[in-house]
Amino acid sequence: MATALTHKTALCIIPPENLWKPIQSIRSAHDKAYPRWMPHINLIYPFVPETEFGRIKTQLDSILNASNTFDIEFDATSFQYFKQKSECTFHLRPNVTKPVCDLQKLIQDELVKSLPINSRPFEAHLTLGQTTTSRISDLLIEMKAKWQSMRVPIDRVYLISRENDPNDLFSIKSQVLLIGNKIEETKEEKQEQQQVIPIDTNTSHRIKRNISSKLYLCVVPPDEFSSRLMHLFEDTSFRPLKPFRIVLAEYETKPNDLELRLKFSSIDKFTIHFEARSICFNYSTARLFLKPTSLEALRQFNPSNNDPNFDGTLTLGELDKADLTDVGNRFTEAWKLHTNEFEVAWVHLIDSDGRFQSTFRLKTQCFS
Repeated sequence: MATALTHKTALCIIPPENLWKPIQSIRSAHDKAYPRWMPHINLIYPFVPETEFGRIKTQLDSILNASNTFDIEFDATSFQYFKQKSECTFHLRPNVTKPVCDLQKLIQDELVKSLPINSRPFEAHLTLGQTTTSRISDLLIEMKAKWQSMRVPIDRVYLISRENDPNDLFSIKSQVLLIGNKIEETKEEKQEQQQVIPIDTNTSHRIKRNISSKLYLCVVPPDEFSSRLMHLFEDTSFRPLKPFRIVLAEYETKPNDLELRLKFSSIDKFTIHFEARSICFNYSTARLFLKPTSLEALRQFNPSNNDPNFDGTLTLGELDKADLTDVGNRFTEAWKLHTNEFEVAWVHLIDSDGRFQSTFRLKTQCFS
């Protein structure tokens, strides 16, 4: 019997939170669904019940982990709308939609084998709000005049749900990474990578940088854990590291994926715990971080298990000293409401820009 779909879940793309501000400033004034949804581009909606997320993630891992990351751009031409009788729903459409459409088709072709997915034409769009047909032209002209082009990196898709939320609000429950294969570099590109190119502050185009930098083996907390922490920093000077991470090891050159995969598949998944006094601050670097209650499980991944410099801390980002007391108090109060722990079933290889290069699954079960 086929799984029934529900409007309480979705498979979607979500822009990084550091890009939300201009989008949310429009949605908060015009989108009736603003409280319920985060900014998003739906890929499959309605979607499977939340209880099916584990199975779907496993199914999608096999095809999406091999897919390359890509960027989309929202510029002044991205403001479009759908007409519905006397009302219009206006949205942002990527100026080039093909990468998103190709991704959606790849997912739909895989899931349609087992799910009753509607095969109606897909249109990549991020909803901004609703207005009347008489108002739409003036409203879009006004928005286009204020809009600054935005480049959005796409390196994962999200499984979100509001099924069990008491306020009927969507939250991230799982994610599937786009990792892909590195593109073979040309001789000219390799030469460019050896030069540090200054950032031109007068252009909105992405500037090439020196990418001959380190890679980091990391534990990355689940999105629900990170989202819970992010709420503690609202209206403060907090500058988050994306993603939050525990650095387990550093590599000057890319390690052998197969060797790491074999090594980590023999390590049991485990849980990291934090206590009420786990929150820490480095006054010289402004680094805000959490210290786990135990380093034993984390030391399994460090090449030098006895390295005195390995602290296993979860780096959150930077914070101005003036906000430290307020944030510390918020964390202590939140401790009374939530269990501050998360399970580690994966470790990730991340570059200096926070982009995922490889993902490794830990051992999930034992056989006698």
